[in-house]
Amino acid sequence: MNIIEALRRNSLESIFSTNTVQGCWPIWSEAMKELLGENPRAEDLLNLGNHLSAIFTSTGGTGRGQGEVSAGGTAWESLVAWYVNLCTAGTRGVAIKKMSLVPSPIQDAITVNYGNFSCNTESDITVIIFPDKPVFTESAASQGLLNSKGQIDYAALNQAVVNSFSDFRIGIIQCKTNWNDNAQVPMLWDMIYSAGGFRDRNITIGRNSFSIQKCAYFSYSFITVPSNVRTVYKANSVAVKRVTSLSGGNYWGKETKEHVARSIKEIFANNYLDGYNRSILEDINSNLSEFSEGGRFEYFRLL
Repeated sequence: MNIIEALRRNSLESIFSTNTVQGCWPIWSEAMKELLGENPRAEDLLNLGNHLSAIFTSTGGTGRGQGEVSAGGTAWESLVAWYVNLCTAGTRGVAIKKMSLVPSPIQDAITVNYGNFSCNTESDITVIIFPDKPVFTESAASQGLLNSKGQIDYAALNQAVVNSFSDFRIGIIQCKTNWNDNAQVPMLWDMIYSAGGFRDRNITIGRNSFSIQKCAYFSYSFITVPSNVRTVYKANSVAVKRVTSLSGGNYWGKETKEHVARSIKEIFANNYLDGYNRSILEDINSNLSEFSEGGRFEYFRLL
């Protein structure tokens, strides 16, 4: 196992450890199996992105109380992170929901500073595309980044990231179940990241000498359910206009609707293509058998 897959496994384990996902997964997984059938193809796994909203709402959705909203947000973030990892398994890309699992130089690079206050809480999911270097991609070369128990040695990993930081590609995904109430948030955060901060307002990007301006590529994306079931979204809707020009694009868990939102399955070709070894479908196809029991990706709990 190389360091990328070690991170992916840790990311999925942290997702499945939450009570929210443990409660939802039996229903979600049955919905997925019904969509995939007995002998799924690579296209079928990728096309789960067209149905992610339906899978999410199969657990009944959430109410509007603070607890229900919070649980719904956690569930949606977790489902999206799971899906992004599903479609990048075996590649140089990995999606991480729990910020403490992200190497510290990358945490530093996406930090927004307001004077003396630092914040990166709007990074619901951090996607990292590792450089094509043996220390990251080859199991034998990655052993120096693991401890004697096979766990990630973050001090060693952080140093390896420092050594190749300019070759990393970073993506932030903000996930919201509700579109209307939250569309202005990703718009403003993307403006800050794209502008590199606003120094005349004492707003800067990065700390400890790391910044997204120093990595190879950066994108900021928005993914919504949306839970506003009575809303008809059109190209000129205010909520749509606010996220139209995001650097990484705006998506939802449905089929693409032109000039409104793209299916989440399109985020890979738009932002993370450099992490694939061949093509998206070829890489997914090469790993199909590994998602079954006994395979190296059985921890996805899919097949």
